[in-house]
Amino acid sequence: MRPTSTSNRVIAIAGASVAGVRCATALRDQGFQGELVLLDSEEGSPYDKPQLSKRIHTGDELNLIVEKSVLVERGITFRPGVTATGLDVDARVLETSQGSVTFDELIIATGCRPKPLPHPLPARAGYVRTRQDWKRLKDAVQRGGHLLVVGGGFLGLEAAAAATCLGMKVTVVDMAPRILTRGIPEAAAAVIASRHAAEGVDFRLSEQNPMLDGDDHQVWIDGTQGHYALASIGAVPNVEWLAGSRLTIDDGVVCGDGLAVAPGVWAVGDCARWVNPRYDRLERHEHWTTAVRHAQHVAKSIVTGTSSPMVEVPYVWSDQFDLKIQSVGRVGTEELHFVSESGGHVVISATDDRVSGVTTINAQALCLKSRQLLKTDDPAVHRVIETLGLADFTHVS
Repeated sequence: MRPTSTSNRVIAIAGASVAGVRCATALRDQGFQGELVLLDSEEGSPYDKPQLSKRIHTGDELNLIVEKSVLVERGITFRPGVTATGLDVDARVLETSQGSVTFDELIIATGCRPKPLPHPLPARAGYVRTRQDWKRLKDAVQRGGHLLVVGGGFLGLEAAAAATCLGMKVTVVDMAPRILTRGIPEAAAAVIASRHAAEGVDFRLSEQNPMLDGDDHQVWIDGTQGHYALASIGAVPNVEWLAGSRLTIDDGVVCGDGLAVAPGVWAVGDCARWVNPRYDRLERHEHWTTAVRHAQHVAKSIVTGTSSPMVEVPYVWSDQFDLKIQSVGRVGTEELHFVSESGGHVVISATDDRVSGVTTINAQALCLKSRQLLKTDDPAVHRVIETLGLADFTHVS
């Protein structure tokens, strides 16, 4: 690999969520002087996806990742409404819905889309992944009434909290026996569920094969009626367009530890499944922070002409009611739950006396310390308790 900071080479970026946009701006920041082409399947300026499930008041607007004028000033050619449809790695050609783009380097940042329910959505239901999805959800909240949320993950719970605060009755339905089964320890999930319940959110858990149905006026699921339903049961990487490219596709674009997919081809963000040296295994993180770090890493690799491993400890956050939820690392087989006098929560996840993850609720400073502790290995439980000062907390379980 050779440095490209002074060349007239062309870098194409497929996808303009946070990973794609940050790649483009980081390349300029680090001295790349060639042509940058940023494509996105959605119309309009790039915006931050995490807002879609939170900013649903009538007057809310989406914060942009970057203004179009800034992209122009930085010499980045932005082409909204252009979808990647195919790739010829050998010919260095990206096929799109509006013709082909010849490149020297390609960054794949096409993200994810909602995992669909096994049956079509009724008229008064939707997912939330695009600006149009968000507008439909906002319109439903403005009409008021009863919101049904199918899926007890972060996105569904954020929408449930926001809708409740805006006066809607909310019911959350999930097949799992508890909320937040992916990546959040049970003790922390129980605290979050209790806060929702205190605000009037109704949970229908352990529902077996719930069927969402409806007509032009209402929706219903297992006897519960509502005025709109939000389906949020997971995400699927947008990688089908790479079929026939000879890239390895398996729950995302499979990369090496430096996020390279093939010579001059990279993947970043939600669609990238890379060998994470921190855990020595293939991983795919649907986390905003990981997407930003991927972008910075790949931009540096391209500009310097060097490659290094992309080491990452999972980190995710969520705001629900007055709860600031943060989680770093992985869920273990054992849990230690501590509560401060001010009501902050810390849940340590451990296996065989080694801490694999820490989840905090309204204890941001302790999450920051936990990220440092977990950066290179799984520390001993006593070290984490001592470093976080948890001896002064109440040990709940």
